[in-house]
Amino acid sequence: MSKARDKGTKGENEILDLLQRAGFGDAHRTESSRESHDIHCEPFVVEVKFAKRWVLFDWIPKLRRVAEDRPFVLFAIHGDRRTEVGAKVGKVAVMDAEFAAKLMHNYVLTSAHGRDRNHPADPDSAAVALDGVGQQDSD
Repeated sequence: MSKARDKGTKGENEILDLLQRAGFGDAHRTESSRESHDIHCEPFVVEVKFAKRWVLFDWIPKLRRVAEDRPFVLFAIHGDRRTEVGAKVGKVAVMDAEFAAKLMHNYVLTSAHGRDRNHPADPDSAAVALDGVGQQDSD
């Protein structure tokens, strides 16, 4: 196995562990033999990139194509966490802006952070906060 493939596998395993600890017990790595996403975690399309240089604008169109109408999350991990920059950057998640806004709204409605700030909550909005979650913009 090549060094790059080893690094990719390590990154995928880190994110898989993160997802499983977050309650996605059925999440698992997908086959690497076809153009797809790295981790099966319904209903999400999950891709992992472990690289020193991130080329988000190259990665995202492919991810949108693979995701079709499902929500996607791109986990990017800095490829050299031994450096100061790499340690500070760590792991981040990139997703469609509409999806992120819905997640933020749902978080406010369901967490102490929203209740503590007296965030106005429409009783119906919690039920529909993630309605249409997989519908991506066509830009």
